[in-house]
Amino acid sequence: MQQGNLAPMLQDKKAVIFDLDGTIVDSLRIWSRVDVLLAQALGCPDPDPALLHRLREEALERFRDAPQPYTAFCGILGEYFKSPLSAAEVHALRYKISREVLKKDVELRPGVERVITRLSQLGMRLAIVTTTKRANVDIYFDVNERIRSRIHLRDYFETVVTVEDVARIKPDPEGYCVALGRLGIAPSEALVVEDSRVGVTAARAAGIEPLVVREPFSEHDRPWLKAQARDYFEDFAALERALAPA
Repeated sequence: MQQGNLAPMLQDKKAVIFDLDGTIVDSLRIWSRVDVLLAQALGCPDPDPALLHRLREEALERFRDAPQPYTAFCGILGEYFKSPLSAAEVHALRYKISREVLKKDVELRPGVERVITRLSQLGMRLAIVTTTKRANVDIYFDVNERIRSRIHLRDYFETVVTVEDVARIKPDPEGYCVALGRLGIAPSEALVVEDSRVGVTAARAAGIEPLVVREPFSEHDRPWLKAQARDYFEDFAALERALAPA
């Protein structure tokens, strides 16, 4: 089903669970920028952002069951660029670079704040399941003025499941299962809003129907996402229209 009216279906739902990076916040290009800056710091003057994005996605998939998947990714980057730094040292450098970028440059996806407030008005309980760190969530919620000038996210989301809360990140369903447990609801009583294959895979594995909002970094997965989504939306304006009464 594509871009249907959601209002009648929401009558049987109690909660909507959002992904964060790439869904609520327009941060995937930012993380690519962080990795470009990191690659430059490791000695590569002109890194390819698409290559870095692919290396990151492949590493997170490969090491999803590891205790520190992002440290493993940083180790791969260090080896790729022949850096003498250890994986932990590269990860610490990436963390340092990312702080200022996340504070100043990350923005909300266009129209997402209207969808969040509309769902709240409809009585939906809201949660987030993300593979990012809680420290990054706190920056988005409490520090980044580009976000806070449009919405105070902490006022709307009842619980946030971060990478620190799970042993296995998406596409494993653990994060969504943790969120369901915290909310005290069944999978059939929730919807998920996602943007990527790994997120939709996780939601489906948890037994939750996903809504997908198009994100350019996932354009190569568009046919698969359309097939797997309960509804697929070109942007949050389309999702907002679907929330209006029929």
